[in-house]
Order: sequence, then C-alpha cells, then structure tokens
Amino acid sequence: MTRDDVVMRPEDVRFLVPVFHTPNACPGAATAYLLRRIAYRAGAYAPGIQEIIFHELNTDREGGTLERVQRWFSSRVTNLHELGYRLLCRRVATPTPAIVDWVRAGKGYRGAMLPTSFAKLHPTPGASGKDVSPDMVGHAVGLTIDRLDQTSDEDLVMIDPWPGFDGSADKEKVPATLESAHRDKNFHALVYYWVGWS
Repeated sequence: MTRDDVVMRPEDVRFLVPVFHTPNACPGAATAYLLRRIAYRAGAYAPGIQEIIFHELNTDREGGTLERVQRWFSSRVTNLHELGYRLLCRRVATPTPAIVDWVRAGKGYRGAMLPTSFAKLHPTPGASGKDVSPDMVGHAVGLTIDRLDQTSDEDLVMIDPWPGFDGSADKEKVPATLESAHRDKNFHALVYYWVGWS
C-alpha cells in the first residue's frame, strides 16, 4: 500500500469549527457555524476567502434577525455555489420536534437555525448580562450533527452563540426547554442543506 492508496474522508479528521459569540447577531453566528459545519461534512470546507463572506453573518447588519440572515443567504447563494458550497436554505414554520428529526436524519448534511426566547432557554437570573433584559435579546440557536468534545461520538447538538454570561457552553445537547423557547417565536426557522457534489 502506498500513500496514493489512502483516501481521507471528512469524518476521519476531527476539525474544530469555531462558534463566534455575539450579543447582537445570534441568528447570523449560528448560521455561519452551520454553513461551515455542513460544508466540512460534505468535504468542501476550505478556510480562506470565503471566511470573509461567512464573517458577515456575525454582524448585526447581516445576522441580527432571521429576516436579515434569509436576505443575506439569498444574496450570497450564487457566490457560495461558485466557491463549491452547494448549500440551500428554506424558511419554515415547523414544530421543533419535526425540525430536530429532520436535522438528525441528515447525518451532518443538514442544519437549522431557530430563533428562540432567551428567557425560556436560559432561565437563570442575570444570564443575559448586566443591564440587559432577557426580553430584549435577539436570540437564536443552531442544530446540527457534531461532537460535544473531541472524545465523544457525533450526535445532535445545539449551538448557542450568545456570549455565555451564565457560564453555559456554546455546544450542548438539545435541552427540553428548546421547544417552548422556539414556540415563542411561532416555530419559525431557517433550514440549511447540502445538495449535489462539490
């Protein structure tokens, strides 16, 4: 066997996709993570010039709300396809359990960004930070297949880009409170998925 006989697949390498923390662009930061993670699973993620495009989502202007993220994706989908990212996005109003099942069935080629009620997802007093009302937080989380740590198996995880004033992790198992927090936003979500080959 020679080096040319060895083929490395994305699942053979453990690559850490960063979660950017932001108090004013949670929908965008969650989306940026999901898009990177899905592209990585498809074997197409190559950090470089496209990072500038993904980083736009970490700003309030492009990633502050579900509507801004949807508009950003619509304006960038052609650029993403030209770079080899065969990603598509769809807005849905679907109950949380159905979205969870859909993401899980995608085995890493799907993800969802869910706007949520911060107060219901993080009920700890002061979790939103000093002088910040939980009702004023434009919060969202991402759902994807990932590892909680480098030693665990892949499973469905929730990505939370809030800066973490309450000490919570940015990646965790999907909590039971997610459905109630998502319901407060009328079950709206953006779902992302990989199509075709890169």
